[in-house]
Amino acid sequence: MADNPQISVIMSVYNEERYLRQAIESILNQTLPDFEFIIVNDASTDSSLEIIQSYDDRRIRMINNKTNIGLTRSLNIAIEQAQEKLIARQDADDISLPNRLEEQFRYFKLHPETALLGTSIYIIDEDGKRQGKRILSEDPSRNNFQGGLFAHGSAMFQTEIVRRLGGYNELFRYSQDYELWLRIAKHYQVRGLPQVLYMLRLHEESIQFGKKEESALYHLMALRITRNDLDTEVLKAIKDSGIKSLYPYLNRDEKIFFHKATAYMHMQNNNMRLARAEYRKVLKLSPLDFYNNLNLFLSYLGKWAWTAAHKLYDVSIYT
Repeated sequence: MADNPQISVIMSVYNEERYLRQAIESILNQTLPDFEFIIVNDASTDSSLEIIQSYDDRRIRMINNKTNIGLTRSLNIAIEQAQEKLIARQDADDISLPNRLEEQFRYFKLHPETALLGTSIYIIDEDGKRQGKRILSEDPSRNNFQGGLFAHGSAMFQTEIVRRLGGYNELFRYSQDYELWLRIAKHYQVRGLPQVLYMLRLHEESIQFGKKEESALYHLMALRITRNDLDTEVLKAIKDSGIKSLYPYLNRDEKIFFHKATAYMHMQNNNMRLARAEYRKVLKLSPLDFYNNLNLFLSYLGKWAWTAAHKLYDVSIYT
């Protein structure tokens, strides 16, 4: 561990051998050198553990879970172990740009009232090629938190505030970050950096590709919890049967969001048939939804047309 660390970087790892070295080295090579790096190996079955152990750097502190407990619980363990006033997240398949920690730390020094800070990001593919970018407003609440806030791995937050709020909600398998961000925003200041400081990798194993359906339901559950609109009947159904049991309790707008998010996943995966089925469900719920109808039309032309239109017109799954 560094002599005078300013930040605790936390990362949970489960079977990320392909991208892990890039993620670790993107933190070790930061322009701000003083931090501790807590890496939780969540009982990986590939070579992830050996990769972590290959680094001889006193800033690294490894926690080795005996059994796989999932991302949410692993992050809470790391938060409990963190020794610094600020915590920075890092995902094991993403990349932090070299000045990321320095720029975020500088912002906290200038704006100590900030509880949570995200950054703008590049989106990269499995080979690290840039596919796009997302630029944040300094005040992310302008987007009303509708479609999310910012990439989980780009976040930096005040340790004591998150501990006071109870850390991540362990009922959440996915979208645990979104639920925590909403909880923080109810009581404290949340900000974003327009600077691109993080690279979010989309690949076949990532949640954005393969788990969008469940992630969307967790997303909607987070909104309900924030509104105190999750009664005991719904909560019991989720605990007994899983997150998919939330769907029958969704209202019309929530179902529209869910089907758009699911359609988006299928389009990303180049599955036009399944995407069209989701867009048609939205059509029945909201026949005059221009962007949904445009997406439905584009799905007949193929992924290339859909992708080009999204880049040109910024067609969003949340509109």
